[in-house]
Amino acid sequence: MGFLSGVTPRGFLIMVFASLGGLLFGFDNGWWGTVLGEQAFLCDYGATIMVKGVPTCNLTTSQQSAGTGVGSAGIMIGCAIAMYLNNRIGRQRSIFSLAIISIIGIVVEMTSAIGSPARYGQFLAGKVINSIAMGVACNVIPIYLSETSPASARGFVINMYQTVQIIGVIVASGSVYAVATRTDKSGYLIPMGIQLLAPTLILAVVPFIPESPRWLVWVGRKEDAINASSSLFKSEGNDFDASDYVHKLEIAFQEQREEAQATGWRDLARQPDLRRVLIAMGIQSLQQAQGSSYMTNYIVSFLIGVGVVNYFPVIMGLYCLYFVTICTGSFLPDLIGRRPILLSTSAFCAATLIIVSILTTAFADPSSSVQKASIALIFLWYASFGAQSPLIWIVTAEAAPTRNREKVLGLATFCGFGVQLIITFVAPYLQDPGFGNLGSKIGFIWGAFSLINIAFVFFFVPETKGHSLEQLDYLYENRVATRKFKGYHFDDAVLATNTNVVDEITIEKSDNRKNELEY
Repeated sequence: MGFLSGVTPRGFLIMVFASLGGLLFGFDNGWWGTVLGEQAFLCDYGATIMVKGVPTCNLTTSQQSAGTGVGSAGIMIGCAIAMYLNNRIGRQRSIFSLAIISIIGIVVEMTSAIGSPARYGQFLAGKVINSIAMGVACNVIPIYLSETSPASARGFVINMYQTVQIIGVIVASGSVYAVATRTDKSGYLIPMGIQLLAPTLILAVVPFIPESPRWLVWVGRKEDAINASSSLFKSEGNDFDASDYVHKLEIAFQEQREEAQATGWRDLARQPDLRRVLIAMGIQSLQQAQGSSYMTNYIVSFLIGVGVVNYFPVIMGLYCLYFVTICTGSFLPDLIGRRPILLSTSAFCAATLIIVSILTTAFADPSSSVQKASIALIFLWYASFGAQSPLIWIVTAEAAPTRNREKVLGLATFCGFGVQLIITFVAPYLQDPGFGNLGSKIGFIWGAFSLINIAFVFFFVPETKGHSLEQLDYLYENRVATRKFKGYHFDDAVLATNTNVVDEITIEKSDNRKNELEY
């Protein structure tokens, strides 16, 4: 397969292990988004309220807002921590650290159910701690995957993170569905406890993944970088030279230091880094604004708004479809490019949610046919957004410059989850009766942001397919226009070698500095 060119069997396994960090997100989003429809949890942590004259257990609007919002706040804290943790102790030990933090948070969550009544405040505290680990993961894992994969397979490799997330969502949602009829604490403690599987697996596999060679070169550990490179790229079927590879990395990094001589915050406010920061921040923020966080955390409320009563099977169907379309991120970005997928899926997301909202507005008491049409459109939205989601992380990782990779990715994810924080806190008040009472008409808002995303991608997001991270640094440094990235021919470039393992690009600048890598 062309999009796996240069990936060794051991390297592939290492990347699968590293991607397990995505399970933290998957399990948390999966169980929380569906447990809001489970009576055992709602009765223990919520209150009895009157719904159409019938006493019903439910979380109050403020509890829903806080329960989802504190997760976003914890992720933002994790993003801020990751900027320094990732740089100071490296990728491998950062992954180990996030697993420990996650275990602590989940234990705090589960012990909140001890005694009667259950302590919602303690549950929220545990959710914050676990979310800090998720914030670290969403910075460390994409960086690690982008730095340990060849350019031809970078889209496939980074998409592993997203794919593993959705596997976690399906498993967690399925566990809630399986125990939904239970009336005791096990009805929510079982899916809550399944979250422990993710950090436990991470702790088990971390000793088997090498540190990023790029980070090791950056901190001056050359011999360790050679060993790590061999683990990732050397196999019986190639003649990969780890020493030569690390030597070229050293030259590339030295050139970065000489040209920029800075890796501080001030550099992010100057070109060319400013352009890259804005791309990363924009793509992350607009993903959330298109309804990603809302559809994950409040899908039960949205389905109820369009008249769905038996929503658990629908949710499972949506998540399974989402997983299938997420898998297209393993090959489509590297086959047809980033921009075409981002533009087409944004247009489709806008159309489906706006039509659902129109139906909800036109039919206050939707008939069976309207409900079916709305459900079909929501399925189409999930399919389209599933195809788009991998691109968000791929574009973010590729936008981050070599010399400031941790800061740019950390800032971008911090802003993205900042938007999520606003949405998750505000959405219940916009949709719930007694407040905004929008119900499923809230889809008009997310559809509008999908239209904004089309304009953003068209004017600002370049096509990065096939370019190495060092080549992208070169293009940004030379301020190449957005639409000229695709198929860019380096006028001063010479193809040095082209084996089945390494494609090397030699870029000769005015001072005869050389050697950029495809890895």
